[in-house]
Amino acid sequence: MKISNKLWALILSLGLLLMTAPAFGADMPHVIKGLKNHGPAQHPYFFSVLGGSVIGMGVGALIGSGNDITKGLLVGGGGASTAYLLGNRRSGGAYRQWYMLAGGTALGTGIGWTVCGCGDGAALGAGIGFGAPAIYLASKPGRNRTAQTQQSTRP
Repeated sequence: MKISNKLWALILSLGLLLMTAPAFGADMPHVIKGLKNHGPAQHPYFFSVLGGSVIGMGVGALIGSGNDITKGLLVGGGGASTAYLLGNRRSGGAYRQWYMLAGGTALGTGIGWTVCGCGDGAALGAGIGFGAPAIYLASKPGRNRTAQTQQSTRP
C-alpha cells in the first residue's frame, strides 16, 4: 500500500507541531522582561549604527532605487559607526579596533561605489576605507603600553 506525498506531509507536519507545542505555551512576561535590558540606553553603539543605516537607506531611496539604497546603507552605517567611535573613545570594548575597521570599510565602499558607480570603485573604496583606520590605529600613541611597562620593570 502506497501512501501519497500529501499524507506524508500532513503526518510530518502534525508530528512537528506536537513536538514544538510546549514552546508556544511559554509564559510571555518573561520574554518581555528579558527585552527590557536591550534598548538604546544599554547599546548606544549598535543603535547609532542602526539609525545611520536607516537614514542612509532613506536617502538612497529618495535619490534612486535598487543599488542606491545599498550605497546609502553602507555610507550611513559606516559613517555613523566611525563618528560614534571617534566621539566616544571608551566605547567598543575589546572589539573597538574591529568596529573601527569595519565601519571605515563600509564607509569607503559606499563612497567609492557612489562616486564611480562600478565594482572597481567599490573595491578601491573598501581598500581605502580599511587602510585609513588601520593606519590610524597602528600609529596611535600608547599602543604598546604593556610592552613598555614590562621593559621598564626589568633590572
